[in-house]
Amino acid sequence: MLSTDRTMREHLLAFTNEYVSEVFGKSLNYEILYHEKKEELVETLQQALMFVLEAIESETISLKTVNDFAGSYAEHYIIYFHDAETLIRDCSELKNRFLNQIVYPHLESKFQARAVSIISTFVDEFMIRLFKEKQWELERLEVEKFNAIGNMASGMAHELRNPITSIKGFLKLIYEMHPHPEEIHHYYTIIDEEVKRLDYILERFLSLTKRRNLPMKREFEEVDISRLIDRCVSLFEFEFIRLGIETIVHLESNAVIRGNSKELEQTFINIIKNACEEFQRTPEQREKLIRISCRVSGEKVMVLFFNNGSPISPSDVKQIFNPFYSTKENGTGLGLAICKQIIEAHGGKINIYPEPDGTMVELKLPWTMET
Repeated sequence: MLSTDRTMREHLLAFTNEYVSEVFGKSLNYEILYHEKKEELVETLQQALMFVLEAIESETISLKTVNDFAGSYAEHYIIYFHDAETLIRDCSELKNRFLNQIVYPHLESKFQARAVSIISTFVDEFMIRLFKEKQWELERLEVEKFNAIGNMASGMAHELRNPITSIKGFLKLIYEMHPHPEEIHHYYTIIDEEVKRLDYILERFLSLTKRRNLPMKREFEEVDISRLIDRCVSLFEFEFIRLGIETIVHLESNAVIRGNSKELEQTFINIIKNACEEFQRTPEQREKLIRISCRVSGEKVMVLFFNNGSPISPSDVKQIFNPFYSTKENGTGLGLAICKQIIEAHGGKINIYPEPDGTMVELKLPWTMET
């Protein structure tokens, strides 16, 4: 059999040497993976391909056996070499090269149809198992992140709730002791609502850290998104004046969804606050613009927040919703992670992408059609 032929073994050794050198020379883990473990990589791949050759020549080896072997090889590869991305990226190249350099030149034509089936089965299963291993690794890292957040949050909760309780109590006392409470009623109401919102944000923050457990109960009602955005914008009126920010707001009146107004308000405020903080980082910028729009498009309510600060970088876009990832010097990296969780809990999507002259945040929420 060719699989046991010495010449074929030499062909395979040369093939695997060339393949490993070329493919893993481009690996992100080059120094660790390629430089230190090249011989082991070549040997294990050669043994795997020898089995593939044997399966091609022997009809007693079923596709299920090839499948099982590919799975075992993938597990072995992950355990010893800790690099799934490089081979996932180059699996199709391995299949093509193996067929063109080993199968077609050296195997009889009667084996070639089976060869395509066997190598495809092997490579496909190997790639699927690598994908699964990679996904498990990402999930494990995510769990570790949220465990870390949970440990931090449990300590923060007590520290934050104490001053919030004090503010509530003294605010009520000031209002009741004021000689003309009607004169400060408007400001009292705003502060009282904002303190309640702080309390709610803390509760939501804690719920984020427990996302692996039962989800927090949400109360949904009809929410006029345009009216809610208008309220959020009014809260930043002084900040816009202080920073010299021009605002352009265009809101359609029929943008109604089923949702939780407190959570959505928290999301909108966070996005506007991020834009203001971006301008604080570039005080020399003369023309500062925040443009907000809300409209119904098909079965979605589209909400767009644009600011003409520095465009977000493509590398930041990929990670911006990850907990603890922040582009700010003193950022916690939790604001947008919570926003993403809120929007997805409403059946929507949130995206951030760079524009030529700034950054756009796009929200899509399910529209409640008027009856």
